[in-house]
Amino acid sequence: MNIGYQQNPFGAYFEGAFRAAIASCFIGGRISEQQIDFVKEVVSKFREAGIDHMQLPDSDKEELKRQWKQWLDATTRGIKDELRGEGKMI
Repeated sequence: MNIGYQQNPFGAYFEGAFRAAIASCFIGGRISEQQIDFVKEVVSKFREAGIDHMQLPDSDKEELKRQWKQWLDATTRGIKDELRGEGKMI
């Protein structure tokens, strides 16, 4: 059963970088890596709580959480790299 996120971490990385490139046009200042990590943690906890409430077997929930974390980590790396490259990360 394929209930997960995109399996290609390179796609998630480039998706994050692309979104950061667009968003950077609207960012007037600089962003710290800690701010990005904080948002990542909040989003991760929120999504994992949502997965916990799905009516799926526990094994599927754990697999979905693993895939979510992998996707989120790759996407966040892309965001950070793009913002760092544009000089918008502290």
